[in-house]
Order: sequence, then structure tokens, then C-alpha cells
Amino acid sequence: MVFYRLGEKFVDHERSIPEDVRSVLYYTLAIGHHTGVIDCLKPRLATSREVFSEVLALLEPGAARDKLAGIEKFGEIEVKKEHVPMLKSAVIAALDRAGSALEGAEEAAALEATTETVTAIDAPAWLEEFLHLLEEIQCEPCVYAMGRRVTC
Repeated sequence: MVFYRLGEKFVDHERSIPEDVRSVLYYTLAIGHHTGVIDCLKPRLATSREVFSEVLALLEPGAARDKLAGIEKFGEIEVKKEHVPMLKSAVIAALDRAGSALEGAEEAAALEATTETVTAIDAPAWLEEFLHLLEEIQCEPCVYAMGRRVTC
């Protein structure tokens, strides 16, 4: 399982856009739609399906667990700003059940600055790093994450 974080967005200006369509492109951008916009997603958090199954087992039944379980069902999910409150509280509760202490704010800030993919070797490590990812989504206006199942 891999979660990707939005790194940047851009409009593909390399292609020749006919003049009559260009106004539609700019209109959709102005009202917030993503026609013609390319999202560049970078790997942020990875783990095995076994560890991800352990993560799901630590979460209480409910909306947060169902959201993350969507990766198994649909192959991918999006995590946007509106999902953060539900997921964050469920992750914190799961970490409490796992008996894992949350990392300090100083370490969290250092992790946010990294551009490398973090590979979690157990469920508490995944939950802690996912919590950092949720905080990034919460703090940045345009950031979201995409979770994907990368194995069959």
C-alpha cells in the first residue's frame, strides 16, 4: 500500500490548446475545477498489505475504518481536508490502543520536511506517520493524499 501526497499542480501548456477551448479551460480553473490541471503526486508512506491489515484491525468499526478499507475494495482512495477530522481521531484512538506514544512536535516538523517515502514496518509506525500526513493535509490549503493498492 502506498499513500501519495500532492506535491504540485500545473496546467499543461505544452499542448496546443485551440483558442475556442482555451476560454473554457480558464473558466473551469477560475471556478475550482481541474480541467487541464495535472496533479503531481509523490510517494509519501508505504507498507505491506499485511501491515495495512493490522492497521485496519486497530481501528474501531466506523467511517474512518471504512474509508481506509476502501483501498482493498476499490484499489485507491483520496484523503482530502474534509476527511482529516474523522481519520485523525480514529488514528489517535488506534495508537492509544496499540500503546504507542506519539512523537513530539519537533520530530513531526523534521518529518514534514523530508521528501523521501517512509516505509512503515508495523502498524503503530504506519499510524504515526499517517497522522503526520493528515496534519500536512490539514495545514496546507491544496494538499491531499491518494492511497493505492500497488499489489494484487
